[in-house]
Amino acid sequence: MDITHGMGEVTNLYVTIQNTGQVNLANVCATLNGQDEGRPHPDKTKCVASLPAGYQVGEKLTIDTTLGKPSPVQVDVTSEGNLLQRLGQKACAGFGLFSPNTDDLGTITPIP
Repeated sequence: MDITHGMGEVTNLYVTIQNTGQVNLANVCATLNGQDEGRPHPDKTKCVASLPAGYQVGEKLTIDTTLGKPSPVQVDVTSEGNLLQRLGQKACAGFGLFSPNTDDLGTITPIP
């Protein structure tokens, strides 16, 4: 539930974007899409201005979904508008009351 934005059921997805290449990336964005997505959620897309080679960033993405219906999701990761990776996940119909550790969300850190 997302009362702050006036939405009922929402789907949250926690992603870690890693730059395992040798080149620094600019304007790196992750966008969550759902099969039954409702209104656009403000946290549907998260971006970082720069992601250096050998570093990672964790983000929480959120979409508005239909109550009680399974919603397959997909994340697109782009840099400078170019698609780098697209990953999908089967629907999850379960409700989670506790989120994972979110202390480092949005913080760029070295890949362990």
